[in-house]
Amino acid sequence: MVLNGISYAQTSHVEIQVTVTNDGWELIGDLVLPNSEGSFPAVLLLNKAAGNREVYKNLTSHLAQRGIASLRLDLRGHGESINLGKFKPGEIHPDPIIWDAEKDVIAAIQFLKSHALIDSTSLAIVGSSYSGEEMAEAGRLNGYVQAYAALSPGSFGDESIMRIDSSKIPWLFIVSKNDQYLKEITKSVQENSQEVELIIVPGSKHASDILKDNIGIAERIAVWLAEKLQSSD
Repeated sequence: MVLNGISYAQTSHVEIQVTVTNDGWELIGDLVLPNSEGSFPAVLLLNKAAGNREVYKNLTSHLAQRGIASLRLDLRGHGESINLGKFKPGEIHPDPIIWDAEKDVIAAIQFLKSHALIDSTSLAIVGSSYSGEEMAEAGRLNGYVQAYAALSPGSFGDESIMRIDSSKIPWLFIVSKNDQYLKEITKSVQENSQEVELIIVPGSKHASDILKDNIGIAERIAVWLAEKLQSSD
C-alpha cells in the first residue's frame, strides 16, 4: 500500500492519527488500515469513562490481521480529546461530556463511511462501560451498523436492552464473572434477549480493563467481529 506518498510494503498495517470534529470537539483517534488492497470493513472502538483509546492497540492488530480496519477514538473529554473540557470522575451527573457522547459516535461513523478505503456497508462498534449505552443510543438515532460488542456496559439502559433483538443486529456482551456492577444488567439482557451472545470471563475487571487481564480475549473479539462483518457482505 502507498498512502500519502509513503510505501508500507514492510508493515502489516498502517496507523494514522486523525481528528473527527463534532459539536466543537476535536476527537483524536488512530485509524488503522490493513496493508492490502481494496476497501475494508471497519470497527469503531470507544473508551470507557476516564479511559482512553490506547487500551485497544492489541485488538486493532488482531483486526488488521483479518483484513479489518479500525478507528480507536478518544470520546469527548477523554484521552487527547479535551479541547473543550475534561471528564472528572465523581462529578454530579448528568454530565454532557458523558451523556452527549452518542453524537461523537455518530460523527465517527460518518467519518468512516466517507473514507475512500472503508466499506461503508460493513461497520461494527465496540463500546466499553458508558460508551456501550452511547453506541446503542447512536444506533437508535442514526441507524444501526452491522455488529456491536459491549465490554461491561454498566450504563446499558432498559430501552437498549429491549431493542437488542428487534435491531436484527448481532450483539456480543463481555463481562467479568465477579463484576458487581453488571449482575443486574447481565440478568436483564439474558431474560429479554434470545439473540445476544454472552462471554463471561474470570475475575472482576470492568470494561476495557478486561482486555488487560484476559489473554486471548482480544483475539476472540476480533474473530467474532470478522465473522459478523463477513456475513453482512
